[in-house]
Amino acid sequence: MITQNTLREYEFETIQEYYEYILLSIINGQRQQAITLAKRLSKEQKKQAIEHLEIYVSNQADECKKLILATL
Repeated sequence: MITQNTLREYEFETIQEYYEYILLSIINGQRQQAITLAKRLSKEQKKQAIEHLEIYVSNQADECKKLILATL
């Protein structure tokens, strides 16, 4: 589960920034990092992340959503 403390560690203000960090990891070819980040999300946060990523229309966003689903 990502907490406020976790967000501060990454210097993020919102959980959405964390979701986008997972996506950026995919875009930059850091798949293992993206998996590690996704695994830290709670079940509810994973659901929210997938919903948040719906605003992006790209192969990387689709890959990111599939990666998050695979960690459930």
